[in-house]
Amino acid sequence: MESAAPASPIEAAFSRRAGAPLKLYGHDLFTPRPGKVPPSFGTAQNDYLLGPGDELRITIHGAIYPSSRRYAVDSNGDVILDHLRPLRAAGRTIADLRRQLEAEVTLSMAGHEAFLSLEGMRRMGILVTGAVVSPGRHEVSGSGTLLDALLAAGGVDRLGSLRTIRLIRGGNSRTIDFYGLLQGLDGSDPALRDGDRIVVPPIGPTIAVAGEVKRPGIYELAPAEQTDGAPMSMAGALALAGGPIQPAPARIVRFALGSDGIETPDEATRGPGEPDDRPVTAGDLLIVSPARDHRRGTVTIAGHVRRPGPRALAEAETLASLIGSADLLADPYLPFAALETTDPRSLARVLSPVDLQAVLDGRSDRLLGGDDILVVLGSRDIGFLSSRPVLDLLRRAGRSRDPAECAGLEVLARRLSGDPEGVLARGPLARAAKDLTPSTMPCPRVFDEHPDLLAFAMEHAVLVRGVLQPGLYPAADRSDLATLSRAAGGGPRRLGVVSDPASGGGSASVAAGAEGGDIVDSVSPRIELAGHARFPGTRLLSQAPSLRALLGDGSQVPNGLYPLFGVIERYDRRRLTGRLIAFSPHEIVQGLSDRPLADGDTVRLFSFAEIRSAMTPRTGTSGGPGESAAPALLALLSDRSVDVHGAVREPGAYPVDGSVGLDLLLSAAGGLNDLADRNSVEITAREPPGDAGSVTSARRVVSLDAANGLAAVVGPGDSVRVNPLFSDREPYAVTIEGEVKRPGSFDVIRGERLSSLLKRAGGLTDQAYPAGAVFARESVRRQQAESFAAIARNIDRDISVVLARPDPPPAAQIEQARTLSSEFREAQPIGRITVEADPARLALRPELDIVLEPGDRIFFPKRPLTVTVTGEVLAPASLQFSPAKEADDYIGEAGGMTQYADASRAFVLKPDGSAQPLKISFWNHERTALVPGSTIIVPRDPEPFHFFRFTQNVGGLLSQLAVAAAAVFVLTDR
Repeated sequence: MESAAPASPIEAAFSRRAGAPLKLYGHDLFTPRPGKVPPSFGTAQNDYLLGPGDELRITIHGAIYPSSRRYAVDSNGDVILDHLRPLRAAGRTIADLRRQLEAEVTLSMAGHEAFLSLEGMRRMGILVTGAVVSPGRHEVSGSGTLLDALLAAGGVDRLGSLRTIRLIRGGNSRTIDFYGLLQGLDGSDPALRDGDRIVVPPIGPTIAVAGEVKRPGIYELAPAEQTDGAPMSMAGALALAGGPIQPAPARIVRFALGSDGIETPDEATRGPGEPDDRPVTAGDLLIVSPARDHRRGTVTIAGHVRRPGPRALAEAETLASLIGSADLLADPYLPFAALETTDPRSLARVLSPVDLQAVLDGRSDRLLGGDDILVVLGSRDIGFLSSRPVLDLLRRAGRSRDPAECAGLEVLARRLSGDPEGVLARGPLARAAKDLTPSTMPCPRVFDEHPDLLAFAMEHAVLVRGVLQPGLYPAADRSDLATLSRAAGGGPRRLGVVSDPASGGGSASVAAGAEGGDIVDSVSPRIELAGHARFPGTRLLSQAPSLRALLGDGSQVPNGLYPLFGVIERYDRRRLTGRLIAFSPHEIVQGLSDRPLADGDTVRLFSFAEIRSAMTPRTGTSGGPGESAAPALLALLSDRSVDVHGAVREPGAYPVDGSVGLDLLLSAAGGLNDLADRNSVEITAREPPGDAGSVTSARRVVSLDAANGLAAVVGPGDSVRVNPLFSDREPYAVTIEGEVKRPGSFDVIRGERLSSLLKRAGGLTDQAYPAGAVFARESVRRQQAESFAAIARNIDRDISVVLARPDPPPAAQIEQARTLSSEFREAQPIGRITVEADPARLALRPELDIVLEPGDRIFFPKRPLTVTVTGEVLAPASLQFSPAKEADDYIGEAGGMTQYADASRAFVLKPDGSAQPLKISFWNHERTALVPGSTIIVPRDPEPFHFFRFTQNVGGLLSQLAVAAAAVFVLTDR
């Protein structure tokens, strides 16, 4: 399902004033739609202007020179054909080029025919700035229009203008009014050219039209230059909204905002076609409604009846006469119906409950008024009140993960979330509904047609238990318990109101009627076991008068029960408030303590997962305390918690009921891990209050193996830290590969050096080349990767800056710069550093023996007989070493330098990772000594990137990129 975009400040302000949701006109054009993929390019017409990058299919039929080839328009704008002179294509239409081609073939190739079609369309770079979702440079096809570029930029933002979009081409600016495109006017979606710029300014002055119009919404006023300075009239504003819905006289109220921010109404009535020249200005709100009522003197019956619809008030003046003429369908729900009337004082539409059973029995009746609506419900409609979507809303106080199935659910969700502490959200019904088994059924149509009806029925609902079909049943005017029982399938038990909010809740009553919010069940005193129990549910108080009687035998204790904290939820009849009583399930089961229970108590147990979820902010799991518990319970859990940190398997906050042994608390935290120091456990406890207004703490260190640890207790507000043992072992291993006798990963201790690792790896083989060892360090690799990413961002920023100039660089240089940015972004540095890796030299020079770090990688290659050439050469390769060869010789064997090479910055990377510049020129006679395993690197010429703001550093950056690429190349080659 497509999610609606959040309202912009303009939409929220007008919607609040109009009392109905209003959207900005035209912006839905840019709403992303799942599954909709924009075409790669549009269809080219004969008037399509060709340009560099377009590809043409040219077919020549004839006996001598038949051919069918694909030609590209080159950077000069020409098409080079065999046997014909070059044709100028750039700036010409397909039709013009086709006519010239036919003429050239007729003159130069008698007896031949030519055919031309567009086979590949070029891509254009368009800079889109201003109030769009993704400003920047975007690519569109050669036939792209202004709308294509805006869609590529994610669309116009809801605070952007649709009437003053600027199209800048070659120094000239043109204003586009997109309302013309929405209304089908020509020229409102112009074709684009390469290099165009589009600027979307902020939205201009706006007005809103609401009520009985075809297209309610918020409309942007045209700028003064488009209207010759004349303000928009009322008739023009109504035309934007599509005009009134009905061809009848309309009442139009204009609410204008004064300088003091107060709305001033201006009312007028206009018939169809009558002009209305009243001006409208920025901020005006127009509300259109019928000038008079079209139907009077009727009442309506809807819902579970055979003939729903209006009735003449003269024939159905009372409820009894209306129901008698309605012919109810089978299985109606008689304890409750809803009558919608108009309040004579506030003139608002209100709902009131109706006991249909009493009306049919002649025990109740009432007069009806014009426009009254009676909604009759069926038993299946009532069954939806106990369905999963409704119960999920009750359990989560209006928050639901699933989209609403109908309008009634949306209204109910708003009602619950708007009053999270109300009776409907936190009352006895909401708590009792947690244990109901939900039904599975779709939302009935009646709750879609009358959205307020579901919430109204829930406000009058009674929870009926002890029947064949327990659930929520709405009741009107103290509905008879026998009637409710029959509607719920009946049952063998004697029912009574066991929870009555009006009388304090919790006391059993055998009253004859029930009303909204009551719980109807067996009249015997009962308690409830809820949460993480093996057999949750209600029990007679006589069977479990205390916690020990309920939990003492351990039959209710499942695996995973949190042993240190549980609560009794009790309603205090004297204070008329609920309270929570904490207890320790561990002490109850062990027989160390007990608490008496009272009628209506709910004993709630928790699992370890629920406790850890509740004590972790914003990570509550479904159904756990972190999501569904009352704030009072969460506050109690926080106040009674002990913080456990350090070397335990599950650190965190753990609630307790009073003092608890340290060993039991550590067991609840998963126990000690392998690195815990049992002789160093810190306990920080609150001291008894001394001075007024201050709290002090004391810290002591205990040993779990000593007497002070075995007898230690902690309580709410304390903190426990289990100190870890000191370990000199590094957390990550180092890897040594290549020509060593025992390659692999090795754990290292702090301060261990390379020479020690070489001994553990068995030393080097006879073929090892320690001068060419590659030593890669993870910390250096991360620094190099971050540096390359920063360079790529700087390049992208400089490209955007130069493209905004009046004289940007050529497109070829911009493309090279983009390629360079991609190379820096995709580069994979290995983090190589220069080290001494020869065991003999390390023995003589211990100060060169590097200290290892976690994650280091060392590679010892075989003794090489090659020299590698990489960078800007035609064929990078590893070439055979010869003492007689110089750098020029190796470069020549690699095909020579490319046109992008910078010979002045060429350098040689020695086997150990150090570098030395090469001096390559015909007048230079200095020779650079090369050794086996060297790498000659020819970096790229920085000249094409002269427009970068960091021009002076481009050469060095290109050298860094070449070194990173060479390191990967050398490792791959070896």
